[in-house]
Amino acid sequence: MNRIAAYLARRDIASLSAAVVPRADVLVLCGSAVLAAVDVAATAFQRGLADRILVSGGVGHSTPYLRHAVRENPRYGDVPTDARSESTIIAEILRRHHAVPDAAILIEDQSTNCGENAEFSVDLLKLTPLRLRSVLLLQDPTMQRRTHECFRRSLRDAANVRVSSYAPFVPTVPDRDAPNVHDEDGRTVWSMTRFTALIMGEMYRLHDDEQGYGPRGADFIDHLDIPSDVMDAYQRLAVAQTHSVRETWRP
Repeated sequence: MNRIAAYLARRDIASLSAAVVPRADVLVLCGSAVLAAVDVAATAFQRGLADRILVSGGVGHSTPYLRHAVRENPRYGDVPTDARSESTIIAEILRRHHAVPDAAILIEDQSTNCGENAEFSVDLLKLTPLRLRSVLLLQDPTMQRRTHECFRRSLRDAANVRVSSYAPFVPTVPDRDAPNVHDEDGRTVWSMTRFTALIMGEMYRLHDDEQGYGPRGADFIDHLDIPSDVMDAYQRLAVAQTHSVRETWRP
């Protein structure tokens, strides 16, 4: 599980230090229930790593989890969540709790999956006067690699645009009996059951066959060469967790 999680939680840069990270034209934060991603995005903005944050996310399968996470969070519980999109909730957290100016935030609130996060965000950026040359991308760490590939696909006609991914943390499972998976601050993010289902579902989508999202399947992303040790880990886990492997794909 740890080998798969480390692969999915793509990090193209070692840390979010101004001395290490080239300044990006925009930071794209995709909606999810992982509040650590919001905190990391705010830190990157405060460090001057981008002048704008584009928050992407409408109402999708993760939205109930985000609403619950915000309501239960001791710091963010004052942010209204009912009947609101993921991007609207997260943008208010950034404004209210991280002092990110409203003028620095762009909101894309129609997407319902990673592919639309990328497609609709790129379409929105084309409507701005911004000359896009670089994107710093943050997402739920289990979805970071697939989201990166979706943005690469959506930007394939934009010459010389650099996309750099930075998963907010790399999930680790401490032992076989752990009931939950935590972020780097010790906050519970997923139950072990949900985490297993998430990473299995991601591997199922990334694998380029008739069931996956690559050119041989749904053609949402380009072909991806998954390292052999990651595929071996996935196949071993699939044998032990057959209930977590999706019989059908969905976007």
